[in-house]
Amino acid sequence: MPFHALISSPLGPILLESDETSLLGLYFTDQRDLPRVPGVQDAASVLSDPTAGLLDGRAIRTFRAVRAEAADRSGTLFPDATEADGPSWDAPRAGTAALHPLSKDTPAGALAVMEQARRELDEYWRGERKAFEVPLAPRGTAFQRTVWGALLTVSCGETLSYGELAVRAGLGAGHGRAVGSAVGSNPISIIIPCHRILARNGTLNGYGGGLHRKVRLLTIEGFTIH
Repeated sequence: MPFHALISSPLGPILLESDETSLLGLYFTDQRDLPRVPGVQDAASVLSDPTAGLLDGRAIRTFRAVRAEAADRSGTLFPDATEADGPSWDAPRAGTAALHPLSKDTPAGALAVMEQARRELDEYWRGERKAFEVPLAPRGTAFQRTVWGALLTVSCGETLSYGELAVRAGLGAGHGRAVGSAVGSNPISIIIPCHRILARNGTLNGYGGGLHRKVRLLTIEGFTIH
């Protein structure tokens, strides 16, 4: 039986889902594939198109991510993203987010898993964590789990195309389209880093949590968006 909790984040409210041993899901609460959970209201404006959105009046999907300096003098992963000839936005700011379980009967094991996820996310926002350690058990087909396992090998500061991810998953570059579908079905955003997958030409393409969030996640990982 899955259990749920809400946390706040610099990118908006997040729903966590776990059993008593592992994290099962991490969703922004305006995702169209958000599980229907009592206590979580339907978002007023659901992100119906993962490739939509504008930045400085241009379609976000047409921008490219370029590797920038990974850290400033303080070691933070929040670089100054303002450029004279490119778009600008506010980098996410970290803050301690309390865990809000949605059931009074949530067992201690599930609370511990979700609290670990909350704590590691807070460290990620502060630039203190590049890899997550919370145990994961995403539910999906064997093919999807193979793709999600390959996503976990894409480290902070790295990006791949869908075809490159297919090769890394041992599937061959010709499986790029099917791999893209599996990437889009990723139930554990951020921690299983589907935001690090780009189109073959290096453009941002799409993101289930909204391309504005993909921009910000890549920015805090040391990329400049052109």
